[in-house]
Amino acid sequence: MATVDKQLAAEQWYHGLLPREDIKQMLRANGDFLVRTTEPVAGKRRALVLSVMVKQEYEDQGIKHFVITALPSGKVMIEKYAFESVSSMVEYHLNKKDSLTKAQEVILRTPITRQSWELSHDDVELTKKLGEGAFGEVHMGKLKLKSGAKVSVAVKLAKLEVLTKEQIKEIMHEARLMRHFDHPNIVKFYGVAAGQEPLMVIMELVNCGALDTYLQKNEQPMDKKNEMCLQAAWGLEYLHAKNVLHRDIAARNCLYGDNKVKISDFGLTREGTVYQMDPHKRVPIRWLAPETLKMAIYTQKTDVFSYGIMCWEIYNNGIEPYPGMTVAEVNQNVKEGYRMELPANVHPEIQTYIKVRCWSENPNDRYTMAELCKHLQRTLQIPRPKFVENPHAR
Repeated sequence: MATVDKQLAAEQWYHGLLPREDIKQMLRANGDFLVRTTEPVAGKRRALVLSVMVKQEYEDQGIKHFVITALPSGKVMIEKYAFESVSSMVEYHLNKKDSLTKAQEVILRTPITRQSWELSHDDVELTKKLGEGAFGEVHMGKLKLKSGAKVSVAVKLAKLEVLTKEQIKEIMHEARLMRHFDHPNIVKFYGVAAGQEPLMVIMELVNCGALDTYLQKNEQPMDKKNEMCLQAAWGLEYLHAKNVLHRDIAARNCLYGDNKVKISDFGLTREGTVYQMDPHKRVPIRWLAPETLKMAIYTQKTDVFSYGIMCWEIYNNGIEPYPGMTVAEVNQNVKEGYRMELPANVHPEIQTYIKVRCWSENPNDRYTMAELCKHLQRTLQIPRPKFVENPHAR
């Protein structure tokens, strides 16, 4: 069932590859329902599922998932009757209020329609391939907004046949987090097109690409580098105010365009203020704080440490941190207290902020991102732009 028929794809209650995590938030009252496609399990064909809230007092435990069987005749059924199409089946049960199953009364009452961030493939036009991402290709394209206007976007295409259920969950997790972010120093997220293949994640197009590559190719004056560090600080301060840990702050995970640094790539991002990681997962050693290397623990203060490493990258034109050292040496040396030197022409106060207030052994001696922003703004004499609201001023 790789292709979804046009009639089904057009139904507002059809949500494509929406994972269970999202459904829990959408089906609230008895009779709320939607149709989705199950995520692929290796070797199994994908199937359509009708998810219905049956017992709202049990919250998400009250949701039942019914697999829609495709019969050899081309008809579809759940248990009682066969229908020509999923649309006619839904229409029948919705109008007649006839239970889906015999054993338990399951009535369809309210179709839950696609959210604003659930986009249609028809509204996305791909124009040029930009490169390969972690899960597939990245393209430049145009997105047609509800208003009819078209905006330039970057589109990540995820090829489902090579994606595991876990990876689809990760992509949708990133999308679920990003749709709550609204800040000039964070990449704008438009939505996900999950109705058919390939799965698409659609974001704003940032014209100069990854920050590390941009710095390697374009020599920047010191005041520009200072500004880049401050912009990234505003973005991370915003995430922390939203109770989110980025966990992968690095120049390669920021984009640069229109004179703005924008934090992107939220693949490792988690909600909360502390996160204990599976120590067997691969991690970007060169950006990690000593306590993360020792105990696989992440906090806002480990993000602050990584932010300091990213400032080092900016001041060193995007080269990889700890040049000349292997990953194993970095791991050992940082745990033993080694820290890199910043270029001599970096403002002495900024040297102190990074070396003492980002890279202290003791996380309590590091600044919070809010404190760091305040000090950087004062030292650099750059006020917080009006459009960058202070996330703590509420």
